[in-house]
Amino acid sequence: MKPLLPNDEPAVEIKVLQYQKGKKAREVCQWVVDEVPVTLYFNGQQMITLMCAGKHLDELAVGFFIGEGWIRERKRLLDVQVDEEKGIVNIEYDGETKSSEKFWLKRAITSGCAKGSVLCDVLDDLLSGPLLDPFTVSTKEIWDLMTTLNKLSRAYKKTRGVHNCLLATSKEPLVFRCDIGRHNALDMIIGRAFLDGIELQNKLFITTGRLTSEVVIKTVQAGIPVLVSRHTATKLAIELANTFNLTMIGYVRGNKMTVYTGMEHIEFR
Repeated sequence: MKPLLPNDEPAVEIKVLQYQKGKKAREVCQWVVDEVPVTLYFNGQQMITLMCAGKHLDELAVGFFIGEGWIRERKRLLDVQVDEEKGIVNIEYDGETKSSEKFWLKRAITSGCAKGSVLCDVLDDLLSGPLLDPFTVSTKEIWDLMTTLNKLSRAYKKTRGVHNCLLATSKEPLVFRCDIGRHNALDMIIGRAFLDGIELQNKLFITTGRLTSEVVIKTVQAGIPVLVSRHTATKLAIELANTFNLTMIGYVRGNKMTVYTGMEHIEFR
């Protein structure tokens, strides 16, 4: 398939006053990442407001509710209504869902950029389900994909203010997204794959953000078997990755990487 690579960037140019000690202050143009609130509705009921870069809002909403366990089947997704001017996305879904009271009472706020969050119920559901299927990938393929990710984001090069994320096969990039929060970018990718019917059982998710428990849960919920990052993992993330048979690799920089879990699914070459 043709890679769904970026065609827009969440960056805007503004004028700022730049000062260096011993020199005269001067006005210069500088790129900054955009940040806007987006309120997500589910069947007309307001659920949560996320802070994001304002791009790919349909993907963000669908991916978010997949991660929360609210959306399961593509055929039941009736509509995704986006009002960019008002910052509203409404998901119309046919099927039994959890109550909004349960949504809020069971919410556990976790670490992360923007507003990271997971449901305790989601973890319970995952623990009662099957483990991820094994998927073998080579160290060379991982290094190549990380190099591709680092080259893709014009917004990061301009602003240094976004997280970059990539969905890929072991051979090529498929979907790239960036946002102020790594959770948002991951939700966008999951949402895009769901809307386009992209199978995720033999794909990799590559990110520039930390590998936290929530990132692991979202990855497992989507059915992606390999998770890769430029940064470190938390102890809980490693424990969860082991539990779900997720291959997780961090600190992919230069000619080094750290394999936290799934060593048996890595070809070292």
